[in-house]
Amino acid sequence: MSPNLQHVVLQLRQLKPMPTATDLYHRWLAETRRHPFVRAGERIAAAVSGGPDSVLMLDFLAGMSGGVGFQLAIVHFNHHLRGAESDEDERFVRSLAERYGVPFFRGEARVAEEARKRRRNLEATAREFRYRFFLSLIRQGKFDKVATAHTLDDQAETVLLHILRGTGTRGLGGIHYNLNNKVFRPFLKLTRTEIEEEIRKRDLPFCVDSTNLDTRFRRNRVRAELLPMLEREYNPELKRLLSELAARAREDESYLDQQARERAGAWRLREDGAEKISRSVLRNMPPTLARRVLRQMVSEVANKAAGITHRHTEALYRFAVESQSGKRLQLPQGLVARTEFDWLIISPEATKGKPSEYAYEVAVPCTISVREMGRSLRFKIVGAEEADRGYNVLEWPKLDPLKLPARLVLRNWRQGDRYCPLGFQKSVKVKELFRRSRLPLINRAGWPVLDSEKGIVCVRGFPATAWAAQKKDSREVLLIHETHLA
Repeated sequence: MSPNLQHVVLQLRQLKPMPTATDLYHRWLAETRRHPFVRAGERIAAAVSGGPDSVLMLDFLAGMSGGVGFQLAIVHFNHHLRGAESDEDERFVRSLAERYGVPFFRGEARVAEEARKRRRNLEATAREFRYRFFLSLIRQGKFDKVATAHTLDDQAETVLLHILRGTGTRGLGGIHYNLNNKVFRPFLKLTRTEIEEEIRKRDLPFCVDSTNLDTRFRRNRVRAELLPMLEREYNPELKRLLSELAARAREDESYLDQQARERAGAWRLREDGAEKISRSVLRNMPPTLARRVLRQMVSEVANKAAGITHRHTEALYRFAVESQSGKRLQLPQGLVARTEFDWLIISPEATKGKPSEYAYEVAVPCTISVREMGRSLRFKIVGAEEADRGYNVLEWPKLDPLKLPARLVLRNWRQGDRYCPLGFQKSVKVKELFRRSRLPLINRAGWPVLDSEKGIVCVRGFPATAWAAQKKDSREVLLIHETHLA
């Protein structure tokens, strides 16, 4: 291993099978009992990067799994940001899974390339791909929840970064302990110093991410320079105070969000994928509630509020209460707001003309360039063991090539499409799957479907049909790997 990378992996033989319980572990265990995030019988995946925070979280979860009665797994995402060092981290985490005797799931993406293509922030792109991977495994039924090792220090850094860029109470809330009952952060009340001390006591191996030392990244500068200066010169308890501020802000935000939903509930209408509300109602609301109502409406139509900043919300509020009828306002996420007399309507922007349909013959193995999607799909047959080591971040299911008909067609979704996905008792319309997963209307027309003379084989992002899905006795597996067209 290159010393220039400042990458440290201690030998696994130093890992003790079951370390002695410590005061920190008992305190953490008592806190998790007051605010339980897992129940007996559930399957929990620990998101392990290889760093000290996630390694200790894994060890703590392993220690409590027997007493609570949940099944533990490890999930790791390789961002390919540090070349060989990233691959070394993955090998190390895989070895941890073997040492603890738990299932291992891995995903990967060339995050730097994706960020350049999208002209997006590297950290935000990495987070998007990482969480897309986590949640896709939950949807596939691999496990029920994911635990990530965010700490009190991470919380303090996040809140301070939000303050520096400008934020409201939503941003002051920082990192949430519970994300949609799918992602949990059980270490949010532990400091990095406590974790590092506990790691030493337990003599646990871990990796050091060299990019955490690179002060070209704003978060690293806050961690290495700004926060230590503020603690040294203003208040040594600053991190804990910022964490407490975040907790209070989340409580306030939760209450105000609920008030906004109750005040607007009788006036909001949902029609054909659009959200409508009377502008007179918005004008008569306190502005702080009206802005939350608008943000909730945007989130419902787009299935997320990511990319909607305070500036967007404020512009939308002014547009709603001040604009004349017949006006339009462009919003992020491919949305548009328009006024029709007293109504404010938020909807996906209509495409010009009918969406392009497509259909491509698939002769496995092959690579198909789908111009209508702007994507390239590679159909590759591998051995079952190799398939278990790989994962396609764009969520195509794994198929048994011996079960597939000779003639396959990749095409766009069509009205009336239906099939019986693995785990379902009967067939269901693909449109209903879209609705359940809250796929935005604007994305549906071109959504890819793998069809055959026997019926639909699979739909991107959803389980394969039962007769075509990979089984335990499958010797070979058909993988579908999707990338951007050059």
